[in-house]
Amino acid sequence: MDTMYTHWRKNLYIVWISQFLAMIGFGCCMPFIPILLRENLHIDNEKLRGLYVSLYYLAGMSSLCVANIVWGILADRFGRKIMLLRASYAAAIFYPLLSLAPNFWVLVLIRFICSFFSGTVVPAQTLLVSTTPPEKHGFVLGAVSTSIWSGNMVGYLAGGLIVHYAGFKTAFFTCGAIYLLSAVLVHIFVKENFNYTAAKKEKVKFSFKYLANPAILWLLVMFLLMGIARRIEQPFLAMQVELVHGKDGAAFYTGIISAAAALGGVISGVAVGKLCDKYNPQKLIVPIIIFSAAFTLGQAFSFNVEMLIIARFFTYFAAGGLQPVLQVILAKTTSAELRGTFFGWSGGINTAGGIVCSFLSGSLVLLTGVRSIFVAAAVILLLICVPYCFFSKTEKSGTIDKMEV
Repeated sequence: MDTMYTHWRKNLYIVWISQFLAMIGFGCCMPFIPILLRENLHIDNEKLRGLYVSLYYLAGMSSLCVANIVWGILADRFGRKIMLLRASYAAAIFYPLLSLAPNFWVLVLIRFICSFFSGTVVPAQTLLVSTTPPEKHGFVLGAVSTSIWSGNMVGYLAGGLIVHYAGFKTAFFTCGAIYLLSAVLVHIFVKENFNYTAAKKEKVKFSFKYLANPAILWLLVMFLLMGIARRIEQPFLAMQVELVHGKDGAAFYTGIISAAAALGGVISGVAVGKLCDKYNPQKLIVPIIIFSAAFTLGQAFSFNVEMLIIARFFTYFAAGGLQPVLQVILAKTTSAELRGTFFGWSGGINTAGGIVCSFLSGSLVLLTGVRSIFVAAAVILLLICVPYCFFSKTEKSGTIDKMEV
């Protein structure tokens, strides 16, 4: 086996644990921002709070969009492990600071800085794909997807309890401590045979003509729409819980429902990861989209917590497999020397979806209320089928490997 793949199993174990911990930390605080705005910053009006939630996420998504591209390029030049360490240590520092913000605009500023320097998922995926044999890419991406979803599940449950019984400051500082632990694990145990001198000497220079390749363009459009569909309703789950259940215990039930979604994502990651290595991953896309869109509509029309739990579980049971499928296709379509760059671009484009939905979601909530957000998410999921059709027609003649680099 190639020496660059010698440690792939050990790396997978450690990165899996690291991302599991990181997502626990993330889940301890981020789903509860709408409630923090109401209880700590005294923004009580539902529609105004919806607009503020959109502005908060817009700051984070704008910063992360640019950061993913920048850090992805640097990963190909300086190594993938150091990029994961940068993101993990930055998260450990900045997330606790969010709980200390005296007003909304300071909160937004901290979130902007935090998003630029943190964001562990794309670096973790890039590191694993770069140190794993190609025939195992579906397996490792599916595995890391399970760590993300299972970490979210535990984090949402823990966060709901911590916020409910100990307050927001405890939850956010717990988040920072857990990110620190995840960084230390990667720092000590993950091995990457990255030769900086060789990478500088043999580096394939990135050119924007690669992005103009039709197969890559349509694939990136799918990443964009996925980013919009997956993010447009996420900030408003707590408000949907308040709508169907009431404000009492909203943080607790938001944690429960988010954990149910994460459980669906865990199961999906395991199944889809194995299927991607055995079969053509493109055949999985349309069934995933239709199933997920149907249950997203179920969330929109839920009238109690029980219905919301069931609908959100099955939404993410399907949707949780979409990103690993697209990433496996991206890995098969692009050259290994530019993997960090292209994963950075896909992450950046996916995050750009969050920027788009920050504008869409605030307007929708302000004009039509929270339920319309979930209807919009279902419609956008179905729209992914359009670029998929064009991608299917162009990918055979449009791979980066066939281009002159």
